Amino acid sequence: MTTAASTASRAPALPADAYVLPLTGEGLPTAERVQQEIACVLNKTLSPRLEHWAAQYAKVGQRNMYLWKWCRQGVEITTLPCVMPEFYDEVCDTKVLGVMIDVLLDDLADRSGDDALLNRLLTLSWHNQSPDLSEFSGAQRAYADFTVEVWQEIMARASRFPHFAEFSKLLNYDYQQLWNVMRYSHLINEDLSLLNLAEHDIYTPHNMHMMVSSTLDLMCSTGFDRSELGKVRDAAWHGQCMGRVGNLVTTWERELGEADYTSGVYASAVNSGDLTIAQLRAGDREQIRRAIVDGQHEALFLRRWQANRKYLQSRVSKIRSFDLSKYVEGLERLICLHLGSRGYK
Repeated sequence: MTTAASTASRAPALPADAYVLPLTGEGLPTAERVQQEIACVLNKTLSPRLEHWAAQYAKVGQRNMYLWKWCRQGVEITTLPCVMPEFYDEVCDTKVLGVMIDVLLDDLADRSGDDALLNRLLTLSWHNQSPDLSEFSGAQRAYADFTVEVWQEIMARASRFPHFAEFSKLLNYDYQQLWNVMRYSHLINEDLSLLNLAEHDIYTPHNMHMMVSSTLDLMCSTGFDRSELGKVRDAAWHGQCMGRVGNLVTTWERELGEADYTSGVYASAVNSGDLTIAQLRAGDREQIRRAIVDGQHEALFLRRWQANRKYLQSRVSKIRSFDLSKYVEGLERLICLHLGSRGYK
């Protein structure tokens, strides 16, 4: 279950037909709009500190620099408008590190044979920043040590944000929801008979890191009315679901080649009867691909994206602490980034 672009150092401008969707209108972008947004990624320059972490990641992980540029652009455009300007770059870099630890754990969850290592790393929390890794050795230990270093860096940065104390428990809670996605993903990869649309919709949106990001944003915000916290969390949840749609409709074909069936399109196809668990286990890629395409399972999720967008538009007047319409605009740009990286993430 991949969270962002990963397989190319540069995603070239693709022909217009690369952006053809089974659904259009109501906020979904044109090919030209997608290309404009991807240009921002290709021209992105990371801060020296983020460059350092990306270089350290390259020693243990397989994703490349395009991923981190993609993520930096994604967190910028979806940052809550209430973040103080002097903390903007710092919180954006911190959120990219959050995606990095998301990727590190997600890649473990998608592999078999790393149960003990995954479970040990999923004990990370504000109160347990240095789990015992002495039983692991070699490549596993290097991978785990780096994952812990990223976690400690995230917590160190967050602790310096002006409203850390106010939202620290919430941040820890949000990360525990992300860890739970890893547990769910690992279970699915071990036993496909667990696959169902209800649990996919409950758990996997957290893999987009966007609820976590909203809490980090609030730690760096001024003039935020805490009585609106529930409304902001509601908006971030719907935004996170929109982010998840962009991710799953553009990664499922690559994941098909890896026999990774955690994407919602597979759960939807099984739920509708277009596919069976036995067919997924058999692994006939063309049969599975045709079932997804003919059953219009991408379109199902794109309609959900449109429904979430419409809901957020209806909530603009309900939040006074910042202009929610700016957040919606950012989500419209985010799906462009997803679509422009189809085949590269």
